[in-house]
Amino acid sequence: MLAHQKLEQEFAQFTGRKYAVAVNSGTSALHLSLVALGIGPGDEVIVPDFTMAACAFAVSYTGASPVFVDCGIDLNIDVSLIEKAITKRTKAIMPVHVYGRMADMKGINRIARKHKLKIVEDACEVHGANTGKADLTCYSFYKNKIIHAEEGGIVVTDNKVLYDSMQDLKSMAFGKKHTYFHERIGFNYRMPESQAKLALKSLKNATRNLERRRKVESYYDWYLPSGIERKGGREVAWVYDFMHTNKDETVERLFSQGARHFFKPLSSFPMYGGVAQSPQAEIYSKYGMYLPIYPEMTQKQVQKLCKQIS
Repeated sequence: MLAHQKLEQEFAQFTGRKYAVAVNSGTSALHLSLVALGIGPGDEVIVPDFTMAACAFAVSYTGASPVFVDCGIDLNIDVSLIEKAITKRTKAIMPVHVYGRMADMKGINRIARKHKLKIVEDACEVHGANTGKADLTCYSFYKNKIIHAEEGGIVVTDNKVLYDSMQDLKSMAFGKKHTYFHERIGFNYRMPESQAKLALKSLKNATRNLERRRKVESYYDWYLPSGIERKGGREVAWVYDFMHTNKDETVERLFSQGARHFFKPLSSFPMYGGVAQSPQAEIYSKYGMYLPIYPEMTQKQVQKLCKQIS
């Protein structure tokens, strides 16, 4: 069995799903999922305005249009606003679990069933969490993720038809059966064996990794000064996010050590209109930042990092 095939088998078991399709990136996982669902020009996909750009880009790659919905106080898509964004052209919802926080999948599933929409779930930042059993759930194996290689991604599903379609589509650029005859356009999204081996090694250490990250998170909880607004509800300790009024000054001191700005609203990007449409997402983008959580971090390292925040 090749390394990528073993990874597919073991990751499907890890997530409690029937099938998995390994690809070369998390973005490819999202794009391939949308293509497998038949989404294309003229269609719309509901996307959180507060998330990684890859989510909107994957929709745009298909020729469909992302329709942005603001976030709630948990940083995830505000479920109460989703139905207002649905039109006759809407084909799917793409919930994203942001910074280790779980979106309201029960509410999203209820809306999807009501309007007969598909769900492509972005779980790239919540490896190890109990996800929403969407039509398709996507993960990234980028080097900063909990389960990681240098790069890579994977899609899990319980739908055999979608699984077969994605396995075909991801390698059709060169012909899976090597007949040089193609019935539809495919992609060169195959995961290199070298990356699959790295992801397999990381997967074997996932339980210990998750436990250590939770411990590091507890150090942050202890050492960060009062006056910093923190929002609870992380199911997975991927990064440590918080709000800070002196964000710009603070980030300059911490950026070299792994601190990062929050996402910018996707609706503010020039290709999507250039004007932020989501008030909540805009506030978080201005005053939010997150600190790294690594399993090997010690209590003293976290303490030293936290002392730099004024």
